[in-house]
Amino acid sequence: MTVLTILMLVIPAYAAEGESTTDQPIPQEQEPIAVASLEALQEAINAAEDGDTIYLAAAIGVSGATIETDKKLTIANGNEHNNELLRLYDGATIRGFRFSETEFSGDAFIKIDDTTADRVTIDDCNFEYLGEGLVSFVSIYGNLKTNKADIKSCTFIGATHSAINIMAYTDVTIDSCIFKGNENYLPGGAISSAGKLYVAESIFTDNFDNSGGSVFCQQDLAIANCQFIKNSINQNSIVYDFQTIGKVSIISVLDNAFDYYNKASGEKIELPLIDCESITQFVSLTEEQAAVYFAPELPPQQPGDQTGDDDTTGGEQPPQESIQPSEGEGTGGDTNTPDTGDQNVPQQPAQPPQGDNEGDPTDTPSQPPQEPTQLPKDETTDNPADTTPNTPQPPQKPSDGGNGDYDDYTPPIDYRPSQRPTKPTEDNTPQEQPDIPATTKPQLACNGAVIDTSRTVVLLGYGDGLLHEDDPLTRAQLATIIYRLLDDDSIVKYSKTELAFTDVAADAWYAPYVKTINGSGIVQGVGDGKYSPNSYVTWSQIITVLTRFVQPQEHTLQHIQYSGWAQGAIETAVALGWIEDNAGFNPDAVIGRGELVQLVNRVLALYR
Repeated sequence: MTVLTILMLVIPAYAAEGESTTDQPIPQEQEPIAVASLEALQEAINAAEDGDTIYLAAAIGVSGATIETDKKLTIANGNEHNNELLRLYDGATIRGFRFSETEFSGDAFIKIDDTTADRVTIDDCNFEYLGEGLVSFVSIYGNLKTNKADIKSCTFIGATHSAINIMAYTDVTIDSCIFKGNENYLPGGAISSAGKLYVAESIFTDNFDNSGGSVFCQQDLAIANCQFIKNSINQNSIVYDFQTIGKVSIISVLDNAFDYYNKASGEKIELPLIDCESITQFVSLTEEQAAVYFAPELPPQQPGDQTGDDDTTGGEQPPQESIQPSEGEGTGGDTNTPDTGDQNVPQQPAQPPQGDNEGDPTDTPSQPPQEPTQLPKDETTDNPADTTPNTPQPPQKPSDGGNGDYDDYTPPIDYRPSQRPTKPTEDNTPQEQPDIPATTKPQLACNGAVIDTSRTVVLLGYGDGLLHEDDPLTRAQLATIIYRLLDDDSIVKYSKTELAFTDVAADAWYAPYVKTINGSGIVQGVGDGKYSPNSYVTWSQIITVLTRFVQPQEHTLQHIQYSGWAQGAIETAVALGWIEDNAGFNPDAVIGRGELVQLVNRVLALYR
């Protein structure tokens, strides 16, 4: 009887796998839901079941409406040409959804624009990106009426170009959110803001970026009850959590075991800190971690100084030679030369090279600037430059307009920083010194502003999917590139200057970069107190700027036929191997975006 029962149970199981043992039709896999309008999206949400994914055949605009669900629904891209999934306007609300992509051709999942007086809300949503392209989760644009947005109870994991990008003329509140594993090759691994920002009850962990910390804010920033854990920047594993350019207020901490410290001075911040105006990098540490992080570096031991704690045997240890790089101060070259450029430049072909320029998705306006009727002649002053600074690190790129604020360069290596709270210092393990000290390449420095030669300029485009390599480079774009190549100490040192040019608005996306490089003497303007940000850059101008980072060199030009104001800079560039002495080289020609990238990256490679 037992055997019969087993057979009765087993035989139907096998029969169900047979070809014709049942009259019921085999269920077909349901076609994915794809919608292209707000009405169709709402209908799909109503009809969907837990676990369903709704694909968008087109980007959908939501104006003043509320789209929400209490089901476990995912909204995903169903059209490779979509530049975003949703665009939210006047008082729109999106609540309760999951957004997840492994490949995405756009630059942000959700864009917020034209919100006027009604705040847009994103509530209780989860964002995840598993791909490798440059993608943000939320981009918030600004206009003269100030766009406003509330983002609360959301999770952001895996963004590759900052989880949230916030432009100028915005007022954004972020409450009870988690930011984990987001990154950015520009400042602001988790959040990059050029507007007014308030962050409360949020956790930031394992985010990293190039130079601005987990949160980077160029205007007013207020933080209350937040926690920062293991956030770092790419360069040299430096650990710090957020950086501010405008006013900063820190009301309280989430965990009383942690305090905020000024990374530069090691000073503990007494809370509450209200409306502090400074360019400051903050790091969140326990008291024990701070003791390690800010521990003074011990001077190198001299011969015979070893104590009994050293268990090495033998005679006197040879002294450790510390090889300091020789400082190649920029001398300003020809002070009567134009000032717009980036760092060093490598050898140049007979014709100006075409290559990957600086194109940063945010360092250029959404549309290429109009060509001026006349190229500006750079101012010719004997004064190399002011030494006043003032500039923040830039935000991220808008894909389609908005007040672009970003830059193109990215570090050449996707470096993941070391664990905190170990303060990044030079390796203190004994190093064998060669009999003949190794030569150190000269530093690229102009009046104390130093180029970080480990960086690389990368062209990202205007946000329309095109790199615009052949477009002429503007002076505003050039200022952004140079700024991004400076090391952190240089930016802190020279970002306190007042805006010196009458044609650079204080709220222009490029204003912080222009102020910093002008304050350090890298650029001086075109005369009459003007910078001419929308004018195009010539080869003679960029070479002049780059040669300010090195000592001038004398060289007799054999093939380049030129005797103008930039002759000294061109001779220096040829002597150093940055460009070739070729009859086809025209110093007065306008340089393209791609050409500049190729030139600057070739120069940087010579000094690594």
